[in-house]
Amino acid sequence: MLLPATASTVWILAIVSLLCLGSWAATLKMAGKWRFEFFYFDFVSGILLSAIAAAFVLGSSHPQELTFQDNMTLAGYRKMAWALGSGVVLNLGLLLLLAAMTVSGLSVAFPLALGVGLVIGTTWDALSATPSSWVLVAGGIVLFLAAVVSIALAHSWRLDSQRLAAQTPLRPDPRVKSARPKQPGAALAIALAFVSGIALSIFPRVLSEATSGENGLGPYSVVLLLSISALLSSPFFVLFFITFPITADAAAGGNYLSGNVKQHLLGIAGGLLWTAGTLCALLAAGAPSAAQPNPLIQYALSHAALLVAAAWGLLAWNEFRGANDRIRMMVTGSLVLFLSGLGLMAFAASAAK
Repeated sequence: MLLPATASTVWILAIVSLLCLGSWAATLKMAGKWRFEFFYFDFVSGILLSAIAAAFVLGSSHPQELTFQDNMTLAGYRKMAWALGSGVVLNLGLLLLLAAMTVSGLSVAFPLALGVGLVIGTTWDALSATPSSWVLVAGGIVLFLAAVVSIALAHSWRLDSQRLAAQTPLRPDPRVKSARPKQPGAALAIALAFVSGIALSIFPRVLSEATSGENGLGPYSVVLLLSISALLSSPFFVLFFITFPITADAAAGGNYLSGNVKQHLLGIAGGLLWTAGTLCALLAAGAPSAAQPNPLIQYALSHAALLVAAAWGLLAWNEFRGANDRIRMMVTGSLVLFLSGLGLMAFAASAAK
C-alpha cells in the first residue's frame, strides 16, 4: 500500500475518492463553451501525467516495501493485458458520459449513467454470488431502477416545459430559417447515459481482473497502465465523436489547438481528480480488514459519487432553474431513492460480513 494502513488513513482515502470521482466532470462545465471531445484529450493527458507522478513518487517512496517497480516486474503479462483493456473500456464509458452530460447536465447524466451501472453491477454480483439477504439486494435494485426512471422523467419534462415556453404566439415565416439550433431530445441523453452505464459497469470488473491474485498489479501499476491505454486509444473514440457530433457541427482534430490555456488546464485538472479518486479507492480497498471502516459506511462512500456530481449540477450551476414544482419533486425523489438504495445495499453488504 505504501501508505500508513490505519483506520484514519483509510477513512481519508475513501472520502477523497468520493469527492474526486464526483467532481472531475465539473471541470468541463468550468471550461465554458469547449467541446467535450477536445476536453477529453486533456483529460486523458492529465490521467497519464498524474499516474506517472503517483507511481514514481508515492509508489516508490518506501524502498523497503514492495515498490511500483517491483510490482511491475512480478506481475503477470495477462494481468497487464487486463489493465490495458480497462483503459479502452474506460474511454468508451467516460466519453459517452460526457456526451450525455453535454446535452443534459451533470445532475442528469451522472445519476442516469452511474445509476444504470449500479443496477447492472448489483444484479451481476447477486447472480454470481448468493447474497446474505435477497430481500435487501432486490429492494436496492428496485430503488436504483426507480431513481433512474425518476431522473429520466424529470429531464424529459424539463425539456417539454422549455419547448412550450419557447413557443411564440405568432406563426413563424417558413421562408426564414431559424437561428436557434434544434435542442436535442431527452431520448438522446438517456440513450447515451444508458450505454455509458453499461461500459462503466464493466470497467471495474476488467480492472479487478488486473489486480486480483498473487501476481496481480498494485494500485499505482494498474492506474499507470490503464492511463497509457486510455491515452493511446482515445484518438479513435474522439475522432468518431467529432465526425458524428452529438450537438455541434463536425470538427477537425486541429480545432483542439483553438482552446485557451484555461480550458486545457481544466481538462488536465479533471484527469488529475479522476486519477486521485481512483487511486484512493484502490488503496482504501487494499487496506487490511482491521483498518477498513464499517461495511455499511464503506459501501455508501464507494458508490455515492453520483450524488456528489448531482450536487454540483443542482447547486453550482442550478441546472433545473425555472423548473416547476412537479419536476423539482421528481429530481428530489430520485436523489432520495438513490440514497435509500445505497442504504439498503450497504445493509446487505454489512450483513454479508
